[in-house]
Order: sequence, then C-alpha cells, then structure tokens
Amino acid sequence: MMRYVIIGASAAGLAAAESIRQWDPRGAITLISDEPHPPYSRPLLTYLLSGEVSLEKIWLKSADYFEKWGFEVLLGERVVQVAAGEREVRLQSGRVCPYDRLLISSGARPRLPGVPGEDLEGVFTLRTLADWRRLDAALPEGGEVAVVGAGPVGLKAAEALSHRGCRVALVEMESQVLPRLVDAQAAAMLEGELKKWGIDVYCNAAPRGIVEVKGQVQALALADGRELPAQVVLFAIGVTPNTEFLGNTGLAAAGGIPVNPRLETGQPDIFAAGDCVQGVNLLTGQPAYVPIWPAAVEQGKIAGANMAGADRRYPGALPQNSISLRGFKIITGGLAHPEAEDVEITSELDRHRGQYRRLVYREGRLVGLTLVGAVADAGIYFQLMSQQLPAIEPMTPGRLWG
Repeated sequence: MMRYVIIGASAAGLAAAESIRQWDPRGAITLISDEPHPPYSRPLLTYLLSGEVSLEKIWLKSADYFEKWGFEVLLGERVVQVAAGEREVRLQSGRVCPYDRLLISSGARPRLPGVPGEDLEGVFTLRTLADWRRLDAALPEGGEVAVVGAGPVGLKAAEALSHRGCRVALVEMESQVLPRLVDAQAAAMLEGELKKWGIDVYCNAAPRGIVEVKGQVQALALADGRELPAQVVLFAIGVTPNTEFLGNTGLAAAGGIPVNPRLETGQPDIFAAGDCVQGVNLLTGQPAYVPIWPAAVEQGKIAGANMAGADRRYPGALPQNSISLRGFKIITGGLAHPEAEDVEITSELDRHRGQYRRLVYREGRLVGLTLVGAVADAGIYFQLMSQQLPAIEPMTPGRLWG
C-alpha cells in the first residue's frame, strides 16, 4: 500500500488528497497542518473581520470529511525536517511520518518590512485564524488603525476595519493603490471610493517604524517624517513561502520551491504545490510567484494525480484577482499592468456609470484584463486568456457597453 504524506491542509493539500484518493482508493494518505483548526477559507478572514460572515461559514469541509475520504489528519503539528534520504517527515512533537510519495503544500506567511516596533503587541498581520482572533480582540472601538499595503488583502482589511467603525489610514509605498494590478485610471476610481467611506489614503508613503509609549502602539511613523495616529497597525505587504523546514535538502529557493511541469521537485518522489511553489506564468512561460487560491487548487489536483501514477502537466498560473468592496467591484487578470512594448491596449471609461474596461492584446490574443464596475463578462475573458484563443478584433470605444 502506497504511503502519501501531504504537508499542508489548505487549498493545494486538500485538492491533492482528493485527487490521490480518486486515483488510488487504497493508499494511506496523511495530511499535516501546523494549525489546530480544521481547514478554512483564508479569503474569508477579512469578511470575518468585518462581521459580514460568521465563524461557522468559513470552514471548507464538514466535520466528518477526513473520515469519509479515509484521510489521516494531524492538526497542530509543525514539520521541522524533511529527511529525503530516509523518506521521512519529522515533526516538532517527535513524531515521524514515513512516506513513499510526499507533497509539500506548506503555503506562505505574511512578510514584515523590518522596521522598529513591528514586534509590538499592537502590530498584526492577517493570514490565519489565530491572526484574526488576536486582531479582533485588540481592535479599539472607534479607534485609529493604520493598514500598510494597498494590495487586495490590505484593501479588503481596510474596508472591513472601516465597517467596524475604526478610523482607517491606508498606506501604500507605491504611487497608487493596487500598484501591480491596475493602471492609474482604475486606481483613481478605487481611491475615490475609499475616500467616500472615510478611509484616508497615503501613497508614496513608506513606513519607518512604530511609535510606542510604554509598549502601546501610538502611531505609524513614515519615512517623510509624518506620524499617523494609530492604536493598531496591520501589515499586508505580501507573503513569503513557508520553506524553512526544508533546511539543506536543496528543494527551496528564494522565490519558492522550483518544480517541473509535473510539479515534481528536484528530489525523487517529492512534489510541491500551492503558495510555497515557484510557478510559471501561463502567458509568458517565465518563472512567477502567483500565490492565489485558484492556482493552488489546480496545482494540488495535478500534483495529487501524478503522485498516484498519472502523467499530467501544469501549464502555468493565470494571474487573477477579484475585489469587491461595498458593491464596488474590480477584476483583473493576466498581464493587467504590462510593461512590455509589444502589446496593444484598448480602454473605455463610463464616468456616469462608474465603469471602466481595459483590455491588453498581444499578437491578436487577449493577455490582460481590468474590469471596474461591470464585471459580468470576466469569465469569458479568462477563458480566452487561459486557452490563448485568438480574440475578436480589439474592442473599440463605443462597443463596450453598447
């Protein structure tokens, strides 16, 4: 009987376990998670923070899920070493898990900027359920909060905190919100909405440190000398792969674990999937770190099938983001903010309706998309991009909304 061990029990790990079971009904499948909770949806943490969903709504699986699928699950167990030579996974508790095939789907953790004071009790990130519990308990009623990072997580967190009645300052080091995802027009529309909701936006603003008095956070200090009053500071400046337990295995790299199209690593019978992986951009074929939920699920499915004897290839990740803030919607995908010169860009703005559409083409194929307001056609565009089908002639002004 084949022994499968999966490090990580979130999007990629769960998808892989189910895929293995479909290919190998008898194999022994063990999932290891360093969190004590059953699997939950990380994207819903900001909705939990705002109060839009209850705790009961975030669980991904039913209470009897692991039993039904015949999985062994080890919750609250931290992996400290992968001994590839001995084909063992070693846990902090002293337990050893032998394997025939191993999947590393250990995910990622939030990055911190490395400024003075970031270790204070009033400084937070939002990646795990434990993070949410700490932040939720510490929020000052009607108090001041600084959110650093205006990417998708930072934006949703800022909106959630505003919804909770906090006075929110949103700080972004680049010149606009969503700096790597949208152009200046889409960013300006979003910033206008944020300001309507009472969120103060500070762009071109780098954090210099946390101002504290007797261990209590008082303000966020910026590099230009300004201080933004805050009793809580939340950093949302990106993530870094969880690969520290791989030690001298040679599996990890700065941008995640390198894998081939079968999602195999450089070691025999060790696969990797999800946010810990250094992937490939589907549109460019170049190495890319794309830590998004849909990519993790797809990688998990393919890795699991291959672990059980299939021969499937992962074509690469299509970058995509969907952001909904109080009914204001933005969807981006592909090379939504391209730097290359060999592209054609068409766009149309309807200020009255608050709608904006920007399409990026290369050699007659759609390679980038930004939709603001009217997002109903996003699925069609993503299918065109993912399959790299020839697109209809680039849309011209006047045809986008009829």
